[in-house]
Parts: sequence; C-alpha cells; structure tokens
Amino acid sequence: MSWRFRQSFKIMPGVRLNLSKSGVSASIGGVPFTINAGSRGLYGTASIPGTGISFRQRLDEHPPISQHHGAGNLVPTQGKYIEPSALPPLREIRSASTELLTSPGLKELKSVIQTAYEEYEDIRQSLLKAKSESVRAQRRFAAWQNGLLFKHIFKKSFETRKLLSEHTAAVTSELEEQLRLTSIGMDFQLDSEQAKKFFIMRDDFLALADCSSIWTISMERDADKVRERTNADRAVKRDQITVSAGSCDLVRWEHKVPHFRNVNGGDLFLYPGFALYRAARMAFSVIECHEIQLISEQVKFSETQGVPQDSIVIGQTWAKVNKDGSRDKRFVDNYQIPIALYGKLTFTTEAGLKEEFQFSNPDRADHFKRSWDSFVASFQNQSCCQIIPAAEASHDIKMRCPRCDQHMVVSSDSAGQEFNCPNCNGTLRVPQ
Repeated sequence: MSWRFRQSFKIMPGVRLNLSKSGVSASIGGVPFTINAGSRGLYGTASIPGTGISFRQRLDEHPPISQHHGAGNLVPTQGKYIEPSALPPLREIRSASTELLTSPGLKELKSVIQTAYEEYEDIRQSLLKAKSESVRAQRRFAAWQNGLLFKHIFKKSFETRKLLSEHTAAVTSELEEQLRLTSIGMDFQLDSEQAKKFFIMRDDFLALADCSSIWTISMERDADKVRERTNADRAVKRDQITVSAGSCDLVRWEHKVPHFRNVNGGDLFLYPGFALYRAARMAFSVIECHEIQLISEQVKFSETQGVPQDSIVIGQTWAKVNKDGSRDKRFVDNYQIPIALYGKLTFTTEAGLKEEFQFSNPDRADHFKRSWDSFVASFQNQSCCQIIPAAEASHDIKMRCPRCDQHMVVSSDSAGQEFNCPNCNGTLRVPQ
C-alpha cells in the first residue's frame, strides 16, 4: 500500500496553493474551469458541475525529447508529462583525450608538429609587433616625405626616419618568411594507384558534403518504449553541421583534404596515411588510417523537423504508438511522423576515437565508406608519408640577437661570418 500526501491552502480568492510529495503548485479559478501551475507544467481543467465529468489539457510548451525509430530521432512528448529523471540516462558520444589517441608510430610526427606550431605562435606574436612598428615608422616618414619644409630643414632626422621605415619593413618581411617556414610541409610518397584511390575517396567526400542535411550526434540514450509510447530503440541529441574539403594550419600540403567538423568534440582531417584529430588549438592527435574503423549504417529516423530533399521516406509512425505500432488513441492531437532513411558514419579506434555523423543521403555515405576502405587497403601498415619540416628543408639559418631579441634568417653560405644586427647594430656571428 502506498501513502499519498496532499495539503492545500487558500491564499486569496480564486487562488489555492497545493503541497504534495511531487512539489508545490498553484490552482487558479474553480468550477467549471481551473488552471494549475506547478513543477510538471501548466494545465487547464474543465468540468461539468454535478456530473463528475472533467477534461484536463496541458497548456504550456511540451519539453523536447529526442527519440530514434530503429536508430531514429527525438519527438515531442504528447499527453502525460514524463519526468526526465524517470527516463534512461543520456550517454555522451565523444572521443577520449587527445593525449591517448595518437598512434605509437606517429608520436614523433606529433612532436615535430607541436614544436613547429609553438615556434609559429612565437614568431606570429613578433610579427604582429613588427607590423605595428612598421606602420608607425612609415607614417612618420611619409608625413615628412610629403611635406615641403621639415625634410629640408632637418635633413639628418629625415634620413633617420627613412632608414627606420626601411628597416621595420625589412624586419616584417623576414618574420613573414620565417612564419611561412615554421609550418610542417608534407611529402606524401604515393604511387599512381594509391594517389588515384585517395582522390576518388576525396571526390566521394565532396559528394557527401553536398547532402541536404548533415548532423553530428553528440548524445544518446535507450528509449523507454513503455513510458514514452514509442517503437524507437534510442534517443539522440544531434546538431546540424557542414563538412568540406580544407586544410589544417598545423600541416601544409598543396591539396585540400576531407574535413569533418564537430560540435561536441574535435575536427577530423583525413590526410593520406593518417588522420589529424584536433580538439583545441594545441590539443590534437595524429592517427594511422589503418587503425581507424569506419562503420557505415543505414538508419530509420522518425523525422519531426522536415525531411531533407535528398532523403527517402520509407514509412510513417505516430508521436504516440501502441505496442503493435498502431496509433494510441488515448493521446489528444496524436499526429503522424514520417520515417526517413539516413546514412550514419562512425569513426572509431581502440585507443578511444569515437565520432558519429549522420547524412540525409544514405547512398553517398555508403560510397564514401567503400572508397575509404579501398584507399586504406592500398597501403595497410605501410608508411606513405615522409615528414619534411619546412624550416629544415630550406638552406637558411634562423638566428636571434641575444641583445635585442631580433629574429633573423641568413643564408647557410654565411656560416662563420660576422655581421651587424640591423636592429641594435650589435656584432653577431653566424653559427657553423
């Protein structure tokens, strides 16, 4: 036997405060119409005096609940409100820390990329300062250069302004070149067959990017079919995104690569032979392609937000259904929902990578999966990339003045020679 507790207090004419185990609510009005506001929402009750007949209807917005049909989506709850705590818990779909995802054979590559990027940021800050000083020096020189009086009266000061303007412009140019050299240049050693398969895979990715709708799945839970009156297997939280061919500023290559954007986790760049997973500016992993398992599935999705143009509707369901899938007539305004067929791609590794994407066109997702598998099979465990740090590939020597901290790039032909720092005029020797 269960005990129920309920107590009400009349606080003003027409308004009653109700206390119960479920919380506090307020009732406004009386027979034949009453409005009740509480933690479960806003309800209106209409009754016929003397008959015992009444009708109860929810008046506020229904909280959104996401439910999958088969592997479908979220539909708004109709009828009786379901407390979120009564439903199965949500599970986050997210990759592990970037510290754990890098392949053992590519840890050196990650270290080189990280070192180069740290140097890149250091030079970038110096470049911003140099550009500001160059603009200021050029303005001061132009102010006298375009005038008629000062450059003739103060000839020495005018010459100083001219030299400073030229010097700051040269420093800016040098730092820009150093910035270009600090990114990592990749030389991918692909034979003709491997190159062909990679670019076919990229073409299929570009077709995939043209889907009318693309989503990233960030959370999921098992659907409670009895409580939620649904025939869905799971509920998900999804966010609409776009994917495109692009490049990461950590790595320089002449071609653009497939780029999967993400909302809840890191972005994924697919290079020949490895994938670069980047969760933040300095939080990234480098993963061998053959370690990645790409799973392609076709999923039935109960679509409540409009079926995309390139999707196929394969059936209908109801917002509330009986166990046999028929309409539950106990719920008011129980409406039909189209069931669309979508494609799902999931990237996983044993180290903890897990990123899930959904596409409105399932055929394009399947084509990309097949071309990806074909490319990965063309090299398997073979290394197909050679690391060439751009700064090391050049024949220049990078230096820094110990007095003024000025960055400089000199030719390796000048090794062992002395010269004066263009900033502080101090004597420097080019290292051997």
